[in-house]
Amino acid sequence: MGGVLFVENEDSFSWNLIDSLPVARSRVRVVSARAARRDLSLLERAAVIVVGPGPRDPVRAGLVGLVRRAAARRKPILGVCLGHQALGLAFGARLERSAPAHGETARAVFRRSRMFPGMRGGATVMRYHSLSLRCVRAPLREVAALADGTVMAVEHEFLPMAGVQFHPDSFATPRGRELVAAFFRAAAEAS
Repeated sequence: MGGVLFVENEDSFSWNLIDSLPVARSRVRVVSARAARRDLSLLERAAVIVVGPGPRDPVRAGLVGLVRRAAARRKPILGVCLGHQALGLAFGARLERSAPAHGETARAVFRRSRMFPGMRGGATVMRYHSLSLRCVRAPLREVAALADGTVMAVEHEFLPMAGVQFHPDSFATPRGRELVAAFFRAAAEAS
């Protein structure tokens, strides 16, 4: 697999996430969302795009249009937290305020998934968010949620795109690296 474009959104967890990717750091190009929007050729050259977490909402961060442009190019996209929300909005989901969950673990239940194979059943995940996707609709589908219905993961029905609301890079998400590696394998097979 070629290089990874990591769209960084001024988040203190970005480098933890970058270090959890199943590729050498030398194959990861880190750019700000602003730089990615300015130079769309970055999307063309990337084999996989990871849209990282951040403190804003995806509209103010300028990520929704960026995700749509990458989707038009059929690029594999993994969205984490803010990136997950941007993926949802790009495909018609709604974003709503939710009870803040900053540094809290929860049990997410995974359904069968194309982009996260092997992640069926319950898994402990670390949450850092106060916004959540609602009304996920085709072409996205919900693949993980909390008992209260909070969406924890989505995937595109046929494009190699998925998002997770939680932080797979956290030590409190024990299967996080496994999940990220599963996404990268599925993306490589889809290419």
